[in-house]
Amino acid sequence: MRSIILTLAILTLVLAIAGAGCTTTTPPATSPTASSTPSPTTITTSTVTVNTPATLSADEKRVSAFVSEAVVYGRKHGRQASLAEFNDPNGSFVRGDLYIFAADYNGTSLASIALPKRVNTSFYDDVDVTGQYYMRNKINLSRSGGGFTTIHFPNPAHNFTVEPKLCYVHDIDGTYWIGAGMYNQSNVTARN
Repeated sequence: MRSIILTLAILTLVLAIAGAGCTTTTPPATSPTASSTPSPTTITTSTVTVNTPATLSADEKRVSAFVSEAVVYGRKHGRQASLAEFNDPNGSFVRGDLYIFAADYNGTSLASIALPKRVNTSFYDDVDVTGQYYMRNKINLSRSGGGFTTIHFPNPAHNFTVEPKLCYVHDIDGTYWIGAGMYNQSNVTARN
């Protein structure tokens, strides 16, 4: 069953990329800023449109396919059921070092198996060790069709030591977004 879902997610990803023309955009020279009162837009489609560069490493493909599969799941099962699944440490969206995290457009965490005590708290004004407002960057990426960002975040596999983490984020329904990421990736092409 999981292999069928993964195959469908990958097929959806390939079709979305083929339909989008596989364009690459250059990230802005400065970090995007978020408005103080976010106003999400409603997404009515049931397909996942992926905004990614044409050339991705194997790890980037793995993360974006995982998130794309979770987007399809989220749109099919609705917010409440999806967040319950994303918060389940034994659920279908925890696979080895990959797990889904979720937040709303105000920066409030809705799902995190790595930091379950921070669920229902805001990360909107948090900065990483580089001074980056990582939540605001993820919100802006999700609103603009999804994409990759590199943040510095505690790694639960290494006693919560702060390490670089390549994240891919994508909107679910205009009210919240999800993402996943990988730590210590040296061969990445889609950084901002």
